[in-house]
Amino acid sequence: MNRTVKGLGALFIGATLAASLAGCVADDSPGGGTAAPGGTPTDLACGMATGEAATGDPIKVGAIATASGGVDFSSSPLSAKAFFDCVNDNGGINGRPIEYDFEDDALDPTKTAQLAAGLAGDSDVVALVGDATFVGCDVANVEYSKAGLYSITGVGVPQACFESSNIAPVNAGPRTSALALLQYMEREDLLGGGFYSIGLNTRGNGDWVAAGIRDYADEAGIDLVGETLSDPAESNWLPLVGQIQSSGASALVVADPAPITASILAAAEQQDARGDIAWSCTASCYDKQFASELSDYWDGFLVNSELQLVTATGDDSDLWNGVMDAYASADTPRDTFSQAGFLAAKIFTDTLLAVEDPATLDRETVSEALLAIRGYESSLLCSPWYYGEADEHHANHATRNAKMEGGEWVEVEGCTEVVDPAMDGILEREQSEGLLER
Repeated sequence: MNRTVKGLGALFIGATLAASLAGCVADDSPGGGTAAPGGTPTDLACGMATGEAATGDPIKVGAIATASGGVDFSSSPLSAKAFFDCVNDNGGINGRPIEYDFEDDALDPTKTAQLAAGLAGDSDVVALVGDATFVGCDVANVEYSKAGLYSITGVGVPQACFESSNIAPVNAGPRTSALALLQYMEREDLLGGGFYSIGLNTRGNGDWVAAGIRDYADEAGIDLVGETLSDPAESNWLPLVGQIQSSGASALVVADPAPITASILAAAEQQDARGDIAWSCTASCYDKQFASELSDYWDGFLVNSELQLVTATGDDSDLWNGVMDAYASADTPRDTFSQAGFLAAKIFTDTLLAVEDPATLDRETVSEALLAIRGYESSLLCSPWYYGEADEHHANHATRNAKMEGGEWVEVEGCTEVVDPAMDGILEREQSEGLLER
């Protein structure tokens, strides 16, 4: 199941699209790939790339993700698990396998706090990797900071994920993703009739994204002609379509999960409401399936990619695809959030492999190693990633944009820095502390 939300307008979305975007139930079984007689893939350079299974004392790593309760963001920890499985088949961390599991907070911040307290209280857990909670970064960070536990989060969603001392997301986040599209449209002179923003009425998410759009539009002199924050359980999108049409907007962004966006687009297509409007969606829509399941009515539909294009080849793109083919089920999403979980696991692995004595890897030494990460480069990223010791973490703030063309995503703009006045402090810290350099 891929980032589904209750009440997604089944009235408007076709059975094939609904099944593709909202019905992918992942399991943890391997999904193919070239394998040696013992079952280990032979062509994946994971970790030490020894081709031999790690048999030492396990290193325990956890994660919290929202995987039920109406929202499924499990593609991040599922891909992290796939990579760790590959690492374990290739020598682990200097002989020590990674024991990895993630827990579902079921869209309930109270449960998130309970799970976080449990992980923090388990001294065998050395770190968190690939987290993707839709609601709980604030309450989780309280527990982590008390226990000296740190997370390389795959997917940060609400504002608190980027403003926490012990949580550092790999992804750029919905606010940055939405601003990237607005600024692309500004550069392409698509805003003559004004801009319309759409998001979820969820605390620290939709309101945070909308505030960023308002602040930037005000500074740039962009006419913001409409703003809608809808109930996550909304199913009738015809009134919204009518509001968009009557606003006179020439461009818009939908900062909703993919199935909600698909329902909005289906309602708009039913009313032939696309017109001359430049329609777009944040990275929540960016996966291989989404474009292939929309009709050619939506050719030119824009989307933001917080990491590399999912269709890209070479370097870490090849490794990500190979790991997913060999260690994840075929229906586990291949989306930007899967890339983020994979990369979180790879950053963690590469960092621990650099520790000279694997026997010393406990929570304290792992925390020290994570905090020291700076200038980490990957072909999946537009700029180096870092951790560092601070009360906020937002290393990924340069993204790519793509459009739908013939059922596929085609890049329209390569790596571009996203402007957000709220990021000034982070940008200054990057330079003053040399965080972008190894």
